[in-house]
Amino acid sequence: MRMHRFGVAAIATALLAVAGCGSGGGSHAAKTVTWMSWETIQTNNAMDAAFGAFTKSTGITLKRQEAPNADYAQKLASLIMSKKIPDFFWCSNTEEQTLAAQGLLYDWTAYAKKNQGIDLSKFSPGSLDSWYAKGKLYGIPTLANTYGVFYNKKLFDKAHVKVPAAGWTYDEMFADAAKLTGRNGAKQGLVTQWPLLTNPFGLAQYSVSAGGQPLATTATNVKQVTADPKMVEAAKRYATAIKAGQITTPDYAYNADPAIPAFANGSVPMLFGGQWVAQTMVDDKPSFEWGYVPMPRVDKNVQFTESNGVCSPATLGDPDQVWKAISYLETNVFNETMRKIPVAPIAYQPGSTGYFAALEGQGAGPKSMAATIRYEFAAPVKVQSAFLDGWATKALNILKADWNPAIAGKTDPAAGVAKTMKEINTLASGS
Repeated sequence: MRMHRFGVAAIATALLAVAGCGSGGGSHAAKTVTWMSWETIQTNNAMDAAFGAFTKSTGITLKRQEAPNADYAQKLASLIMSKKIPDFFWCSNTEEQTLAAQGLLYDWTAYAKKNQGIDLSKFSPGSLDSWYAKGKLYGIPTLANTYGVFYNKKLFDKAHVKVPAAGWTYDEMFADAAKLTGRNGAKQGLVTQWPLLTNPFGLAQYSVSAGGQPLATTATNVKQVTADPKMVEAAKRYATAIKAGQITTPDYAYNADPAIPAFANGSVPMLFGGQWVAQTMVDDKPSFEWGYVPMPRVDKNVQFTESNGVCSPATLGDPDQVWKAISYLETNVFNETMRKIPVAPIAYQPGSTGYFAALEGQGAGPKSMAATIRYEFAAPVKVQSAFLDGWATKALNILKADWNPAIAGKTDPAAGVAKTMKEINTLASGS
């Protein structure tokens, strides 16, 4: 899932460039549904096989269009230009919002309300919210990303520190990072493999957990962001820990490729990242026992919601049979595929059975992942991991210039947070 997140900006840019060209029709041949994904060859082949039973029972043939992972953006853009876009295709939440605003996507609201094939109440709490645009559902969430902390039990035991568990607190996280720093070959107690923990969204999760406010109430059409006093509190705590060398800097997380192998080699006590890190651990089979715990809390259990999904062109030829195919994807195909290749959990929870079964059969570490992801999915309060408006990608420069130095303790944390909010508001209000 990680590689797809990196492709969001490139795909969105390519799609915007051709947005005025029209979306085309998808396939109109009777009993044929075309589709396209950015998954690996192995995963795509497994999904093709899983669709076999659907074809046998319905007579509807699924025809997948090839799309090399690295060139997915260009492939999708060229299909839009040539008006040969598939009946459904993998899309990020950002792309869905961008294409919906251009009038290029099919509105699935009426189908979804019928609860036929897909029951909206069975999506993980909060996972559907950002897939609506002006009250209409233009995409169906599928593979989800979850975030938490991987830990090396051996290093915890050597330092006589209790391993974390679901429900652990920020007090415990900061204390553990301090105790583990410089012990048993570990440089820092906590390494950030992904920027989310120490960026504004990570600190907003802290704020909401402490009873404060998020950056904004929605992930779209954002014109103003606000830093709650609890966010400033978190900024000061991170600045102290990072300055003391207990947690890696925010800048490190943008170039953290060495972090996963370092954790797999046994030299990192705690690693913040997404569920995709587990695949390296399963493949490398490290000698130490590891586990995975959710985002810590201050008071309330608050977790992130983030997923990719599937979208369809506005000029869809036969929405009835496409809805049947998407429903089967969510309820059957993902279960069969993820049981063999556990890439990610599915936002539609009945589709995650196979994923969890695969994890639970691979040892203590993956089994702890399954329990943690279930805990995260069930959290009633969710916060976004990113804004979905076009201006959001430009905010990275603001973070690097103002936010990161403040969180690293190089400048005053409160002043840095305030300046970041002011500059983001200028950017957002001008979009």
